[in-house]
Amino acid sequence: MKKIFITLSLLITALHTFAQFKLSGKIPHLTKADTITLNLPFIYGYYRENNLQIPVDPMGNFSATLPLSAQKFGILAYKGHDVTVLLTPGKNLTLTLDTGGIYKTFGGTAAAENRLLYQVKLSEIPFFSKGTRQNSPYAKLSNAEVREKVIKPWLLARDEHIKLVQASGLSAHDKALINSEIKYNAYVQLDFFVRGIMNVDKAQINDLIQTIFEGSKPEPDVWPAGPQYYYYAGAYLSYLEFKVFAKYPPTDERSKESFKETYKISLDSATKLVKLNGKAYMKWYLLNQYFNRPVAEQYLAQTIYTQWHDKDLSHVEPLMRDLKTYFPNSKYTTLLQGKMDNLAMLNNKNLSNEAIKVFPGYEKVNSIYQVVNALKGKVVYLDIWGTWCGPCKEELTYNPQLKAHFKDKDVAFIYLDMDDDIKDAEWQTFIRVNGLTGTHLRKSNTEIQQFWEELQPNKDKRGFYPTYFIFDKNGKLVQVDAKRPSDEATLYTQLEKYL
Repeated sequence: MKKIFITLSLLITALHTFAQFKLSGKIPHLTKADTITLNLPFIYGYYRENNLQIPVDPMGNFSATLPLSAQKFGILAYKGHDVTVLLTPGKNLTLTLDTGGIYKTFGGTAAAENRLLYQVKLSEIPFFSKGTRQNSPYAKLSNAEVREKVIKPWLLARDEHIKLVQASGLSAHDKALINSEIKYNAYVQLDFFVRGIMNVDKAQINDLIQTIFEGSKPEPDVWPAGPQYYYYAGAYLSYLEFKVFAKYPPTDERSKESFKETYKISLDSATKLVKLNGKAYMKWYLLNQYFNRPVAEQYLAQTIYTQWHDKDLSHVEPLMRDLKTYFPNSKYTTLLQGKMDNLAMLNNKNLSNEAIKVFPGYEKVNSIYQVVNALKGKVVYLDIWGTWCGPCKEELTYNPQLKAHFKDKDVAFIYLDMDDDIKDAEWQTFIRVNGLTGTHLRKSNTEIQQFWEELQPNKDKRGFYPTYFIFDKNGKLVQVDAKRPSDEATLYTQLEKYL
């Protein structure tokens, strides 16, 4: 069988000695060539640029040899089924899957730990999070019912999974590592459910968040920690933030005092830091007060990586400065500095890019039709977004495919950014770094409301970021709540309808 050797550029440095991990397997009854995706995160988090496409030949065979310097969790995906895998230098894993993506057998020296990871379903959405605030049967339960129907059975399942791992023949280290991931995943999933699925009042949310995190500790159970620990760390930070304003509004002096006790700086000082450096910086600032130095270094490095991924130069710079200050000998500095320099180069390159157009006098524009009418003769796709909005920036990564599809066709793009005036330079840097061709304007939260009124007649749907609209060649609004760039073919069909 031909072996495919995959270079993991993010992991290779001259300072590491690598061992290999061999991943191979078989998908019986396959009728044509295919691919399996393995995502190996920088530290944690799922980003498409870390996907390794492993070819599967027409007979269903696949094989990849991976250089690794340390144990690493990854996500293996095929046919919509994701499974967490643990890769250990010097080991090998052989898998058998069916054509639907279901894992049948585990073999090789890494079989035991990966079979257990599959059994404990770390990558699976829990029963209580399968739905939305509008349709989940758990969304409007009383807190007593949540404790009985959600928290109790979920923690019971957690404990059963931990027992399963503990009874295995794995090494003490691997048992501790996998059990810590099970434990932290339990926190993360409950936190997501309460914040993202429950449709109840603030007092109920406060009570449940307190129930989930009361008594939990920031220090990891095992080091190096796995990705679920870092998701937990983010949730724990949100818990600390939540506690500050749980009882009193931000304007109350008691909340201000509580804020100072938690953050070690005043609320006014923190507000200035957020305006200068962004919300991600404030998360890092808070983490640095409560977590140990190894955790803080990795969290900060990942935060820089995430801001680089979002091509957010203005937010990368202060974080990078802190990495050099707090961790002058960090092994991540060279790699991350190179990524930051690349963003700066993109910014300078696009300073004179005439395809990136800031609408003249945008400060005085008070109707979107002033901009749309300047593009009559073209179908217009309007994107309402913000530099602070994670989903907005994720959607922007699909713009190259969108624009390539409509190259040389009568489609124009308008980007209406919602950011305060103090963010003007940051906004303009962001669109240059991202090479965001099209017509741009920016409005504050107050100013943008009149745009929402003329664009979205349904008041309940106003103010969601991102939101998209389509105007026909005559400048008439023809599609409210249009498809997103990530919808690809569905969006392309919507736009083509008006060409």
